[in-house]
Amino acid sequence: MNSAVKLALAGAMSIASVSGVALAQTAADPMVDTTTTTNSTAMSTEGVSIVRLDSLDNDQNRSEHTRLEQLANSSESMAAAQSMISADPAIAQAMQAESVQAANVFHVEEAANGGKIVYVK
Repeated sequence: MNSAVKLALAGAMSIASVSGVALAQTAADPMVDTTTTTNSTAMSTEGVSIVRLDSLDNDQNRSEHTRLEQLANSSESMAAAQSMISADPAIAQAMQAESVQAANVFHVEEAANGGKIVYVK
């Protein structure tokens, strides 16, 4: 009987040590957005993400880079982007926070979450 109690206690202790990691996480702690650092692919401010074209110039994003590069050379895309910037103060505020000039914005699109994605040369 003594060995059965020791075995049960050892099992309970091993389970408690594994589940202790989950207990250390609390729902009250907010998640921290680490994408707002300098030189990152996307910087997000109040529902507006700014994506630099050169950050997409890699093997994983080659097709997206090619598509956006064509838009960057399109005067129609530039005009549409400029009109969206002037119509949405949140975009202008995010650009100012990231020191992005309006002349460098060539495309703006709506994200899946309802925010805006601003593409910059």
